[in-house]
Amino acid sequence: MSIRPIRFVFTLLLAPICTPLSAELDEIESRMDQLLERLNKMEPSNSSQPVEAPPNPLELSSSDQDELASIPLPPLPFHNKTSSQPEAPKVFDQLETRIDNLLRRLNMESSPPTETRTQVTKQPRVDVPKPQKLSKSENPPNSFALPDELGEQNFDPPPLPKNRFNFYLGLSIPGDSVYSDTSGNHDTEFGNGFELGLDYNRMFEDGSYIGAFVEGKFFDTESIKGTSTTGNNRLVNLGFTLGQNWDFSELLALKTQASIGASITHYEIELTNYSVNSLGFHYSFLAGLEFKWNEYWQTSLYYEFDGRSSADRMDYQSFHQVGLEAGIGF
Repeated sequence: MSIRPIRFVFTLLLAPICTPLSAELDEIESRMDQLLERLNKMEPSNSSQPVEAPPNPLELSSSDQDELASIPLPPLPFHNKTSSQPEAPKVFDQLETRIDNLLRRLNMESSPPTETRTQVTKQPRVDVPKPQKLSKSENPPNSFALPDELGEQNFDPPPLPKNRFNFYLGLSIPGDSVYSDTSGNHDTEFGNGFELGLDYNRMFEDGSYIGAFVEGKFFDTESIKGTSTTGNNRLVNLGFTLGQNWDFSELLALKTQASIGASITHYEIELTNYSVNSLGFHYSFLAGLEFKWNEYWQTSLYYEFDGRSSADRMDYQSFHQVGLEAGIGF
């Protein structure tokens, strides 16, 4: 049996896979062109000549041929069409030629391009002395070194002062009263005066407070029974306060306060030669608009209504006050 019929039969068997092998060879050639283009770009700029191909083509040893022959091939698909069988030997020869060309190109151009590197003369190494750490006792006084371990920082606002002193000064408008003697009851009118006071408050977190106060009112007698007269009058009031601050914002608040206590009174009516010191009951209600400069200083504009009970021959009397108050916390 001659070799030609065997080759013909072998080509007929490999014909169904020639088409996918041809497509794979196209892809291999495309990738080969890309690799060669990248290798040419890697050459140094001063090399003007491309890499020369070796004079001899690729020669495969018997061991390489055995390895190539041992490559497993995929199973042959089943085809009913036989129209491409007469052209199988020609296609097989073309595939063999393309494989030989690829192997030759690999052998010719796989060697990396030679790069000319400029030699850099090494400078002698200079040993730099390491800085020495100073002990804690040797640190300069102006150093700003942070501590090794920083504790948790508290960003909460500072607590508000719990104690406050308030000083106030206002205009006092006393109401009319009735003076009684053996001849009967006589309407008595008083002129406007002023009020001066001091109080201490203990503040709580909800804005409420309790405290104590002392104040003095000073005013003159104007007439009795419709007849003009004179007389210096004063009231010294002291007692306890209970109040609440209603915050509108960080700067403004409404202040409400009530107080009770005792009133030490002194009345003079020159027309009747009346001058007496007495003791009575005192009460007051106050409302003010407070402005907070900071957590320590506050000022407020206030209105106060208060009164005192009967004292000796003088009947009940009420007062209206409008004034300015300043407070300091600590």
